[in-house]
Amino acid sequence: MMKDLLHLVALLRRFLSVKHKRQLLVVAMLACVLSIIEISIAAAVIPYVQCLGGQCPSVVASMVNMGNMGNIVPLLSLGLLILITLKLVVQGYFTWCSSDFTQQVQRDTVGRLLEGYLHLGWRSFQSQHRAHYLQRCFTTAVDASYVSQQCVTLISSLLMLAFLVVLVLWQDLPTALGLGIFFFGLGLSTGKLIGRAQNRFAHEREAAMQRWNIGMTESLGAFREIRVYGLERFFLDHLERSIEGIAHANKRLGFLPVLPRMIIDFAGFALLLAVLSIWMLLERPLGELVPQLVFYAVVARALLPAMINVLSTRAAMFGSIVNIQLVLQEFAWAQARRVEQIGIAPQPAQQAFFGLENVSFSHTSETAAVLNQTTLHIQHPSWVALTGASGAGKSTLMELLCGIQVPDSGSIIHAWPAQTLPKVAYLPQHVFLRDCSVAENVCFGFDAGDRARIENVLALACFDGVVAQLEGGLDALVGADGVRLSGGERQRLALARALYRNPDILLIDEVTAGLDEATEARVLSNLRRERPGMSVVFSTHRSGGLRFADRVLCLDGGKLVEVRATPGTQ
Repeated sequence: MMKDLLHLVALLRRFLSVKHKRQLLVVAMLACVLSIIEISIAAAVIPYVQCLGGQCPSVVASMVNMGNMGNIVPLLSLGLLILITLKLVVQGYFTWCSSDFTQQVQRDTVGRLLEGYLHLGWRSFQSQHRAHYLQRCFTTAVDASYVSQQCVTLISSLLMLAFLVVLVLWQDLPTALGLGIFFFGLGLSTGKLIGRAQNRFAHEREAAMQRWNIGMTESLGAFREIRVYGLERFFLDHLERSIEGIAHANKRLGFLPVLPRMIIDFAGFALLLAVLSIWMLLERPLGELVPQLVFYAVVARALLPAMINVLSTRAAMFGSIVNIQLVLQEFAWAQARRVEQIGIAPQPAQQAFFGLENVSFSHTSETAAVLNQTTLHIQHPSWVALTGASGAGKSTLMELLCGIQVPDSGSIIHAWPAQTLPKVAYLPQHVFLRDCSVAENVCFGFDAGDRARIENVLALACFDGVVAQLEGGLDALVGADGVRLSGGERQRLALARALYRNPDILLIDEVTAGLDEATEARVLSNLRRERPGMSVVFSTHRSGGLRFADRVLCLDGGKLVEVRATPGTQ
């Protein structure tokens, strides 16, 4: 048990940031003040009850007489009322601060995970399923952050226990020692009973959550195929098995922390009945027992919940160990694979050009080389068309040119005057659109949005006619991932986004494949005419767009072959 506790403390020290530790210290101080007020209320109960019975302690009576304060009972009632009111105020502030602390830990944990994921290199990002990132940022991070609330509960309960134990020891040493031994043994045996079970069920829930997240992502992603092939039942059965596993683990994880509460409640009530029965069997007058019963009733009102909280919170915290470990592993994993900024460092040159120098690249060590010591120099500005069979590596070459991928050997060159960093825009085959307006999709976070620039790039992408037909125009919502647009419209809107950046180099990976030949020709003609200082590298399977290229290259077997090198048409 002690080993597990020390392990948990070590994890928490790594998990909580310096700011969080300071917040926890403030909350702990408030818990200490609250405990002092609680013990003051409990300590004032016995003389108050004795004064009500006409047997006011001499110390209290002498204090009242010295101050000429009159009737003692109303004064004691007022004092108790002041203490209870003060406790209410401190308890409210303590609850507010502890809740804020918990939310801060949760928000910062999710933020740190997202910050790490968004700075991953492309290969590292692809190594995990998308559902993995969603699960870690929501389920795992939230469950791990929940331990901060348990820390607050544990600290406040332990402080309450410490102060109340001191009070009970001062009041009746033998009784306090007996109660302490009894409840300590009860807590120790309860902890051993549920500790291992909690750890096992926490691992089971994490595995089931992982299966469920992946299944949900796959089911929603394959929606059209599922409906066409009538496979709804197959995917639902797969998801239901995962949900059943989650429910099975959650049911047990929800019950185990409550078990100590049930045991303590039963033990406390049984102990009270035993004391009363023994007192009656000894034929002792109840009047002697009443002040003590009232005292212990007030103490128990704070002591038993504190003991219950200690046991159940300890169980819940040990159940969170798995999630804390997973979050810490994710922090370390993301930090080890962090790429601060995607891009190619520029080299000084009189004449601007970019390309590859003896570049080799393979996706894995087991697969064939996509590029094999390939060299390509592209003068700026110029237009280059890439052709080749599907899977030849055209998309990979685009990703290398913009810095998303890193070559296994060789180097990517961006030679630019005065070492200025060229602006690069990249359009992948599968473009992403935000669930917001047309204008916001064009801006995409580059700036607040210049309406004139937005309209200009939409016209260049031949999307202005579509905007004119949309209700709301530039403010029309496109839906999740552009669901309200056709495939060709989505591609043109994404092209407008790339042009809004005013790039020096535009990399287009089959982005006009969803356009008819006439629209494709209009788009490419607009770009050649309106952006003469921009270099464009585009991959295509069509022959119609090749006439706009200054150079046509074919990628085959990891080598680039020059097919044509004549100026393209305007």
